[in-house]
Amino acid sequence: MKNRCLLFIALCFFCMPAVFGLTCANASPYKAPEKIKAVMVGDRLVDVALSLGVVAEGVSVRASMWPKADEIKVASQLLGCPNSVTVKHPEAIANFMKERGITRLILEKSLKFCLYKKQVNPVKVADLVKDVPGITIEYVDFSGGVVSGIAQVATLFGKQERGRHVAAAYEKAMKKVEVSLAEQQLGKRVLVLNGNYAASGKTFIRVEAPGGYTDQYILNPLGCENVAGVMITDTMKVSKGHVPGGRLGWLAEVQPDVIVATGNGFAVQLALHKALKKNPALADVPAIKNGAVYSLPFYGDSSVIEYPQIFKQWGTALGQ
Repeated sequence: MKNRCLLFIALCFFCMPAVFGLTCANASPYKAPEKIKAVMVGDRLVDVALSLGVVAEGVSVRASMWPKADEIKVASQLLGCPNSVTVKHPEAIANFMKERGITRLILEKSLKFCLYKKQVNPVKVADLVKDVPGITIEYVDFSGGVVSGIAQVATLFGKQERGRHVAAAYEKAMKKVEVSLAEQQLGKRVLVLNGNYAASGKTFIRVEAPGGYTDQYILNPLGCENVAGVMITDTMKVSKGHVPGGRLGWLAEVQPDVIVATGNGFAVQLALHKALKKNPALADVPAIKNGAVYSLPFYGDSSVIEYPQIFKQWGTALGQ
């Protein structure tokens, strides 16, 4: 049993490089983006703008949902998520613009901006900046799809040629996704664990509930099932699509074919190791027994340009 547990841990670490595969595979000299005197609100807007080589002085995005938030904050001031700047701190963007002498505001329009916070809408910022002197408000409408959004952003920044290249690459990648969907109806029972490793050394595990972003954009298209519903009780509160995972002793009840770690993969590995140590019988859970434990990027409909690559990673993992 001890050897099986060690094998499981080794497999977990073997799978970790998949997270970084996309970045390494596409490594090339990086050209610093052009910084413009403006504020942008909306993950999709900021994601597309960055793909065109443009960043704003200030941005409002769902930082926990958009993987590039950490890298963009070295160039832009993160002003909080759209929920924060429209509900909790409605003065934040107006104050920032006045302090910096910024008069250009660009807002994202979407049919549904956030699955977890349905009331949040970046367009509401327009009503909160009326006292900013000389303000100009522009909109990018993503309700017509990502390609349309790319064209609009490219026009705003005079990046039409680059926009055509980005749009063409995105369309080509999405066609591959569509082809793979026709070929892959995998029928896997999947459990998604989100990990957080604190500076104190403590680990926190959340379980992604059924019906969330992973279901809509990854699992359902691949013909897979999110089996977390088995462990979610009526007394548990679903917050931002997740519930607390505790010490994972309930894994024996859920019996997933595949376990996916999002967020901090090490935190999930450590939690699984502790759960196995406490209950060695968990080694018979199919995902653990077969080494089907993968660390994969979370997709929250923010990094829209990267979606085809993220989907490919998930499809490759779940197809094993």
